[in-house]
Amino acid sequence: MSALPVPCQWSHCRLPIPLASSRNRSRPLSHVKRIAHIARSSTDRQWRLWMACAAAVPGSFQYGFGLSSINVPQAGICRSLHLAPTSFTWSALVAILSPSGLLGAWLAPVAVSRLGLLRCLRSTSFFFIISGLIFPLAHHVSVSASTATVPLWLFALGRVVGGFGAGAATVFVPLYLGQLAPLHLRGAIGNLHQVAIVLGLLVAQLAGAFLPWPQALQMAAVFGMMQLCLIPFLRPVPDAVKKQDFQETEQKGFGALIRDPQVRRPLCMAVSLMALQQYCGINGVWYYSTEFFTEVGLPHPLAGTLISAVIFMVATLAAVPLIEKAGRRSLLLRGQLGAAFSLMFLTSSLIAKSVGLGTMWTTQLALAAVISFVVSFAISLGPIPWQIANEIFPLRCRAEAQCLIASLCEIFSASVAFGFPILEKTLGAKLAFTPSILVLVLGYAYVRRALPETKNRKVEDILEDFNRR
Repeated sequence: MSALPVPCQWSHCRLPIPLASSRNRSRPLSHVKRIAHIARSSTDRQWRLWMACAAAVPGSFQYGFGLSSINVPQAGICRSLHLAPTSFTWSALVAILSPSGLLGAWLAPVAVSRLGLLRCLRSTSFFFIISGLIFPLAHHVSVSASTATVPLWLFALGRVVGGFGAGAATVFVPLYLGQLAPLHLRGAIGNLHQVAIVLGLLVAQLAGAFLPWPQALQMAAVFGMMQLCLIPFLRPVPDAVKKQDFQETEQKGFGALIRDPQVRRPLCMAVSLMALQQYCGINGVWYYSTEFFTEVGLPHPLAGTLISAVIFMVATLAAVPLIEKAGRRSLLLRGQLGAAFSLMFLTSSLIAKSVGLGTMWTTQLALAAVISFVVSFAISLGPIPWQIANEIFPLRCRAEAQCLIASLCEIFSASVAFGFPILEKTLGAKLAFTPSILVLVLGYAYVRRALPETKNRKVEDILEDFNRR
């Protein structure tokens, strides 16, 4: 190929410029095609990644839906089942979701080892479909039967079946998202588990507000069928994760989790964060929000519950990019402070109302404090404990760690469902959240001292940092 010398700005340099030829003219075109092909491939990979995430999170959605599905229609359910809203039987129906979820979470690692993670994800939809079909059957029997025993047991069966599937999903979904996510998207994708739970809470509140309770609870079956339609979009975990998992197979098991000195501090932190999540006061709001707003003096307590749920959803969506920008540790500490101050203002407003200092401004302050608490929880204690658990354990014991954490979460949640009404009766509504304030203060001190930042870090680096503290 010939070239013409062209004078350069330096006298001693002469740069050759290739003459145009048919071969040279074709190179830019092929280069553009190559770039376009790479861009299309990258877009296709991103699309398949997010669709796989969307196909996985319905299990988390069903967990949130079951958690709050009987809150708003409480009065109608109690009338149909001939129960008093303050009875022990009703408290047991609320709390029975937790032990059934505990069983599902505890059996999840065995199911993953025998069936594989993808099959386990697919199987959860059947539990939701079955549970959603049992509730209208319980209502039909309560109308036609002369005794309330059979519909009561059917209603409890629906809660148990749905709780079992939801408890298993709290292990399957975070485990799948953690293995699927690339390092730079680990925080955003991991947060989808909490986003789906909060969306389930919101949809359950709206369904309970606008539908009769049999149809509202039957929505679980509808969402289970939608989950079946999304199953083809699930994709296998990356080959690198499979290879690492195969290399660490011999070290798997609960024995490795308990005996391994390298993961003892991370395990203590993960369990503490889950206890902090459940005992910070959020479950007291969701389980008994309508009843609580009534005692506060809100003219429309259902409106307060729905407003809190919508704001919770918006704040949780905002936490998806925020968790990557701010980092896990700093966001968790700020959220705990915000939650603690919110509960302090809530308690102050309730005390002021009880001594007759005002009615309108105390009600408004209580509602503002609840909303502030919900926002603080949504950006910190809601998503981050689940996210941290996916980032601080090696693959050899990650499934077992998720199982243990999800199981303890169910135990903590059940204790709140049973204990909060007792606490409210013992201390009174005005002081019911003071133990949660103490929990938040102690949790802040522990997290500040013992938790390293995990953003965009490998597990080995995080474990080394944990064990240096």
